[in-house]
Amino acid sequence: MKAVISDYSKDKDRYVRLSDVQPPLQKANEVLIKVESVSLNFADVSAIRGDYHSLGGVHFIPGFDCAGTVIQVGDDVKTFSIGDRGAGFPNGGGMAEYVRVNGDLVYRLPDDVAFDDAAAILSIGITAFELVHKVAEVKENDKVLVHAAAGGVGLTLIQLLKRKKAVIYGTVGNEEKRKLINNYGVTQAIPYRTSDFEKEIMSLTNGTGVNIVFDSVGGEILEKSLNCVAPYGKLITYGHASGQPGKVLSTDLHSTSRSVIGYSSGQRQHDSPEILRASAEKVIRLLSNKELDVKISHKLSFEHANEAFQLMADRNNIGKIVITI
Repeated sequence: MKAVISDYSKDKDRYVRLSDVQPPLQKANEVLIKVESVSLNFADVSAIRGDYHSLGGVHFIPGFDCAGTVIQVGDDVKTFSIGDRGAGFPNGGGMAEYVRVNGDLVYRLPDDVAFDDAAAILSIGITAFELVHKVAEVKENDKVLVHAAAGGVGLTLIQLLKRKKAVIYGTVGNEEKRKLINNYGVTQAIPYRTSDFEKEIMSLTNGTGVNIVFDSVGGEILEKSLNCVAPYGKLITYGHASGQPGKVLSTDLHSTSRSVIGYSSGQRQHDSPEILRASAEKVIRLLSNKELDVKISHKLSFEHANEAFQLMADRNNIGKIVITI
């Protein structure tokens, strides 16, 4: 079968190439999916570079979110039949004509949800849904700061926070992204390259700070974000796109009655798949009901996968990048 495999060369700006590989051997607890669409995440870029946990290396097939048609069902899987439409979380391997996925991590798609949209929303939608509803437990009128607000998770967070009637502040890197999140309905967009977001937040909140910060950047951004959190507020970290972890001292927490909480949807796939399923099904329902939108900035064919990786690595996308198989 055809698959996208790692071919990383930093000096040549090369990430992946199309190759012929052996098709996957499906296990009893898995389904085999004929892939139609796969979305690109920064985790894919990190894995190709060798910076993502234990995944990556020679001949690694990226792709953590995919959607397509079930063509084989393992004996232990009782929830799917051949021909069902589904979206799922392979542990890599999604950028191929076929991929095997644990039956606990595949979610049924209604006919009115396109494969492209399902692949694009799956990871970011579940992450945003769980952050809002289970981790932060956002309430009406909560003041919330969203970093990287024009990214995939950021735009989804904004939509879910609006449904909660929260006051939303978002940081962005340029004017185009500022206009975008304003169109999505944030209370105030903050261009972090030209202004100090910490000072802006304290000014906008009359010195009280926000109830919740969602941060996927890490490093200095996380450290400064804690200064924006009101007493009894929460700083929630769910990534470190900067490449640096943030450092927080315990004395900065108990003296101000603030908390820092971590979250990873990837880890939930392994230890709490039944909880993740409930969130996934709600996200898919919102998408089907047109109550949630996913912004796809680029759709590229299988043959142009390396271009997709370059776009993601250079952060030249606003929204999701989808590769069609």
